[in-house]
Amino acid sequence: MAAALEWNLNHGQRDARLFEFGRHYRMDSSAGRAGEMVAVETRVLSIGATGLAREKSVDEETREYAFADLKGDLDALGDLLGGFEWKTGGAAWLHTSLCGRIFLDDREIGVAGQLARRVNERLKLRHDAFLAELASHPLCTAWRAARESRRLVALPRFPAVERDFSLLLPEGVRFADVSQAIHALGIAEIASIEATDLYRGKNVPSGKYSLLVRVNFQSREATLTEVQINDFCGKIVSTLASRLGAVLRSQ
Repeated sequence: MAAALEWNLNHGQRDARLFEFGRHYRMDSSAGRAGEMVAVETRVLSIGATGLAREKSVDEETREYAFADLKGDLDALGDLLGGFEWKTGGAAWLHTSLCGRIFLDDREIGVAGQLARRVNERLKLRHDAFLAELASHPLCTAWRAARESRRLVALPRFPAVERDFSLLLPEGVRFADVSQAIHALGIAEIASIEATDLYRGKNVPSGKYSLLVRVNFQSREATLTEVQINDFCGKIVSTLASRLGAVLRSQ
C-alpha cells in the first residue's frame, strides 16, 4: 500500500485514497507443533491516504489529510458493523502518537495511523502517508450479522433539536470518553452525538484542547420543549464536568 501511494505521488497524483483486499503473512510459533515456526496467512483490508483532505474553495482554505480524517473514515465503516473501539498503541511502522489499535466486539482486528517518519523517509515518500490494516474476516462476519439484524423503522414525526457544547478538555480525554459519559445518562431522547471541531492553540491553556460536540435530541412521542432541552443540557454539562473535568468555553 505504501508503494502504491509512492507510485501515485511520483506520477503527480498527490491526493490519493486507496484500498485493497489482500493477504498478510507472518511467522508464528503458536500455530505449529513443539514451537515450530510456521507461516500464517490472514486476509486483510488495507487503506492508504495522502494529500489534501479539503481543497481550497470560496469560503474554505485547503487542509492536509490528518490522522483524525483516517479515524473518521474508519469510524464511518465501523458504524455499519456496530462500532469500532479505539485503544492506544499500534504497529512499529506507525507514528508513536498518531496511531491506534482497532477493536470490534472486544477483539483486536487491526491498526491505523500516520506512517512513521523513518519509514516514510526510507520509502522516499515526499508527503505524510496514512495507513490502516484490518483483518477482513471479522469485518465481513460483522457486516453479515448487521445486515441480517437490520430492521426498518419509521421516521420520527417530531422535529429534532441540535445543541452544541464547546468544551475545554484535559489532554488525554477522548471523544469516546465524552460520548460514553453522555450515553451513560440514559436520556432516551438523544438521537446522536458528534464531534464537529477540535482546536489547540491561542486562548487554549497548556494541557487542554477545545472540542465542539453536537448533540441531537429527538422524541418519538412529542415535540420537545425548551424546558426539557435545557434540563438535558444541564445534566450533560454537569456529568462531563464531574467525570472528565470538562469546562464550557463560554464560562
